[in-house]
Amino acid sequence: MKLILDAGGVIVYPAFGSWLYGAAMVATPAVAQTLGGEAFRRAHEACGGIASDDVRMDTEAEEYALRRRYFAQMNRLVPWGLSEAQTDELARDFVENPARMGVYADAQEYLPRFQRRFGLGLLSDTAPSLRRVLENAGLWGYFDAHVFSTDVGALKPAPIMYERILERLGARAEECLFADDFERNLRGAQAMGLRAVQMARDERVRRWDGPVVTNFAELEAYADALS
Repeated sequence: MKLILDAGGVIVYPAFGSWLYGAAMVATPAVAQTLGGEAFRRAHEACGGIASDDVRMDTEAEEYALRRRYFAQMNRLVPWGLSEAQTDELARDFVENPARMGVYADAQEYLPRFQRRFGLGLLSDTAPSLRRVLENAGLWGYFDAHVFSTDVGALKPAPIMYERILERLGARAEECLFADDFERNLRGAQAMGLRAVQMARDERVRRWDGPVVTNFAELEAYADALS
């Protein structure tokens, strides 16, 4: 049995309440007062595709360039009234400051256990800077293989996402258990022959009709039961 984990909602969570918010955004008054508001929402919808997680990229430098374009456009549309240097700083902070994501407390104990006991893969709709977050937390080295959506230019449940992580793990689908918080991604995994379990750490997670766990201890017990 090999475990394949999603990142968001499974290993990490948005430290400031939304995946869209970085530390510098929260600390900049002109930006902070718009977060969660209608003007912010409309502007993000108008330019969110600029830095979408299905855009093909390999490096943080590429991610930063796209975030600069995104924040420059947001600055015009909301508007925030920031200087070019200030919008550049928002982009740099978003990419390079791992504080925008928190790591669930049980990850430190269980990720090394999962790697030793099962083998561990990471499959996430995310950009290159997630690696910095996991390195900062001392967790990156526990993954035997990883696939980010920006590696392939596609989001789960696209079949290529599951195909790529199986290839990198050198595993057959039926040998793997995939944990994610979204039903569509779990269904996608099942369609590719993987076993799937929902991680519902937050009570607001919309539950599916399949197996559900709420933390890594329960995930380990479920994997043991399958074995």
